[in-house]
Amino acid sequence: MKERLTRNLGLKILSLLVAVLVWVVILNVDDPVTTDTFNDIPVTKINENALAHNNKVYEVVSGDTVDVKVKGKRSIIESLKNSDFQAVADLSELSITNAVPIDVTVPKYGDNVEVVKENYTMQVSLEDLVEQQFRIDVVTTGSVPDGYYIKDKTTSPNIIKVSGPESAVDKIKEVVVEVNVSNERESFKKTAVPKVYDKNGTLMDSGNITLNYEEVDASIELLKTKTVNLFIEVKGTPYYGYIYKDPKFEPHQVVIAGTQEELDKVQYIIGEYYINNQKEDIEDKVNIADFIKNDVILIDDNQTAVININIEKMESKDVSLNNNDIELKNIPDGLSAELNNIEPIQVEVMGEDEQLLNVSKYNLKPYIDLSDADIGTKLFNIQFSPTEEGVTIPSTSVSVTISKAAG
Repeated sequence: MKERLTRNLGLKILSLLVAVLVWVVILNVDDPVTTDTFNDIPVTKINENALAHNNKVYEVVSGDTVDVKVKGKRSIIESLKNSDFQAVADLSELSITNAVPIDVTVPKYGDNVEVVKENYTMQVSLEDLVEQQFRIDVVTTGSVPDGYYIKDKTTSPNIIKVSGPESAVDKIKEVVVEVNVSNERESFKKTAVPKVYDKNGTLMDSGNITLNYEEVDASIELLKTKTVNLFIEVKGTPYYGYIYKDPKFEPHQVVIAGTQEELDKVQYIIGEYYINNQKEDIEDKVNIADFIKNDVILIDDNQTAVININIEKMESKDVSLNNNDIELKNIPDGLSAELNNIEPIQVEVMGEDEQLLNVSKYNLKPYIDLSDADIGTKLFNIQFSPTEEGVTIPSTSVSVTISKAAG
């Protein structure tokens, strides 16, 4: 047996080597080494906090993806997918030119796939990391039902911190939360996500800015509404010798809002407008809210009332009075009184034409009240009791002598 195994040993070894060689040749012919390029391999960024420690933020200028050239057996290369590649940019290795080397591997196949190095790099731009505070505004969408009014819109917290690249933060105009109020009939609270808008009113990309709150509580306070009549009373007296006519104002109804309890207390709103010493027509505006005394608020489109008042000069008529036309009343006991006038007294009576037509010395009923008189000569005002309403009579005084009554 041993002789059979060792017989022609050299020839047998040679045959084995030839067989191996043939096998290698066949493999290289059927599964040769080849190269291929895989495009748009995503690059993973690590150690980003290395820049944040220096109060810097970055933006990728180029190198977010890479095109990788690999070499290996055709059978392996043909089975590769983009997901088999691992491309990593370590931001802690950022160079003075803001370049980061990209390390590309194919972990699944190890040394069976060779990455043909072509100095893959990511280029970034650096900016200062800044932080700024903004008020959170509430923007409502939809509409509350008729008969309801949004009094207040608040958030908790109402201030939010936004951090990011200086160029991005400088563009911020406002931070808002949107709350739908459709069909709501009582005050409520909802959780909402803050949104950042730039100065052009465009929603900003949240990828490069950070908010210190991802959600906030938005509170909406609702009140009921009520339509009530508005009244404005004219008070005071125009300039002497003038009269006011046809006072007009608008609106005559306004809408208020409040709790049901407070609304029940308000049946109408009344205000006062003073015309003291006015002698020209009045065109004016007043704040309707100044007339509201209850804990309700004015929500009407008309926040002011327009007032128009005609001021006209009165017509006048002279009435002549003799001494015997003036009655001396309430003369104290034991005294006598005598008017000292020689000439008739001219009294100017003012009013409208229709009123003056009926005015005479007889229906003016002039008199002097002497209840407080004592002995001597003094001036006393003539008083009148006109039967015609709306007439004005200026103050007129006469000299009266008071003396002891005879015997």
